[in-house]
Amino acid sequence: MKKLLGTFEKFKKGLAKTRDNLVGKLNQILTGKSSIDESLLEEIREILLLSDVGYEITENIILKLTQTLKGKNVFEKDEVINIVKQELSAILNKAENKVSGLDFQNFQITDGGSTKSVMIVGVNGTGKTTSIGKIAYNFKQNNYKVLIAAADTFRAAANEQLSIWAKRASVEIIENKNTTDPGAIVYEALDTAIKHQIDLILIDTAGRLHTKIDLMNELNKIIRIFEKKLNKKPDEVLLVIDATTGQNAVIQIDSFLKYVPLTGLILTKLDGTAKGGVIFQIVNKFKLPVKFIGVGEGIEDLQPFDSQEFINAIFEN
Repeated sequence: MKKLLGTFEKFKKGLAKTRDNLVGKLNQILTGKSSIDESLLEEIREILLLSDVGYEITENIILKLTQTLKGKNVFEKDEVINIVKQELSAILNKAENKVSGLDFQNFQITDGGSTKSVMIVGVNGTGKTTSIGKIAYNFKQNNYKVLIAAADTFRAAANEQLSIWAKRASVEIIENKNTTDPGAIVYEALDTAIKHQIDLILIDTAGRLHTKIDLMNELNKIIRIFEKKLNKKPDEVLLVIDATTGQNAVIQIDSFLKYVPLTGLILTKLDGTAKGGVIFQIVNKFKLPVKFIGVGEGIEDLQPFDSQEFINAIFEN
C-alpha cells in the first residue's frame, strides 16, 4: 500500500510562514504577560485576523479566552496558545466528508465495481493540472488503472503539461486537439473508461473566472454527461484554491458552489503564504473538507490532508 511518508515534516516545513505569523506572534506578545486585559485581547484579535482565520472565528476565540482567563491573577502563555489550538482544531472537525469510495489518505479505492471519478475545477494558475498529475501518479503506484481526460480546451500548455504527467505516472490520457468542446472529450473518456474497466478517471477542466457565467455553465454540462454515461455525478468534485489569495478564496468557493456540487478542496501554495489561517475560515463557512494541501513543487509535496497533523504542524515549537 502506497502512502506518502513524512507528512508531519512536510506540513511543518510548508507551514513555516503561517506558523510564524500566527503562533510566533502570539508567543511574542504573550511573553512576560501574566494577566489578560483588553489591550492584550486586542493584540490577539489583530494577529488572528491578519492570519486570515476570519472575523467569526476570531471573535469566538476572544470570547473563549475572556471566559476562561480574564480575571485570573496569573496565567501561562501556553494556556492561551492551547485555547487557540483547541478552537481551531474543533473547526476542522466540522468538515462533512462525502462517502465516495475514494480514500485519498492512502490512495485507495475502498469499494470496487464501477469506475471512480474525480473532476477538478478552479481558476487559472491555482495548480489544477499539477494536482491531477500527482493524484494520478499516487493511485497508479497502488496498481490502479488510471485515465486522465484533458478537457482543458482553452490552454494548449495545460494539455502538454498533463501529457508529461501522464507519461511520468504511466497512465493513459484522452485528449483531442481537433475539438474545442470539453464535453466531447469527457464523453470519449468515459466511453474509454467503461470499455477498458478503468478504476479511476481524473477530469481536468479549463481554468475559469468564477464571474464568467457561460464558462461556469459549461461545468454543469460536464456533470450532465457524467449522469448520462455513468448514471451518477462525479464521485468527487474538487476545487483547487491558491492559498496565497487569502480572502478571495472564500468568494471563489461561494461562486463555484452555485454551479457544481463541490465535495472538497485542494489548497495549494500554502508554503508561499503567511495566511494559511484561511483554511479555518473556509471549513467553518462551507463545511467542505480539505482533501489535499500543496506545500511545494515536488511530487510528494501534494499531501493528503490530515487535520490533526496540520494543527500540530502549525502549533509545533
